[in-house]
Amino acid sequence: MLFVEGAKIFEKSLMKRVERAVLEELGQADFFETSVSIVDAETIRKVNADQRGVDKVTDVLSFPYFEGLRPPVREDAFSDADKDGKRVMLGYILICRERAAEQAEELGHSYKRELGFLTCHGLLHLFGFDHIKSEDEEVMTARQRAIMERVGLKA
Repeated sequence: MLFVEGAKIFEKSLMKRVERAVLEELGQADFFETSVSIVDAETIRKVNADQRGVDKVTDVLSFPYFEGLRPPVREDAFSDADKDGKRVMLGYILICRERAAEQAEELGHSYKRELGFLTCHGLLHLFGFDHIKSEDEEVMTARQRAIMERVGLKA
């Protein structure tokens, strides 16, 4: 379940569709909570500098609460301390609306497609996917492509 701050209604709806597609693609049961905030360029620049030591605006930042998740993950893999009621907090994501709009224009597709991609990308990071090594990047890219097709937002 996504908790979205700072989003317009159409953005929130799109991000929730992407979340469902991510869970379906990963064969993952829906017992997680994720916080997503749409922020301005200055906010994401500051967080990027504070948390990663990179003093520049970026498109998306993901902060997973668990390292090394490999979905599908069963709910009983988490302790009661990991749960807030019945859900497990997966992590949080920041998306820069300004950077997403710029990238959409640079790449020649819609803002909606870019926001969907950034949501997908951020969620996959929370589920333990990464793109530092080329073999990991291939896996993550294939998942992103499949998820974006599920949502109807192909490149």
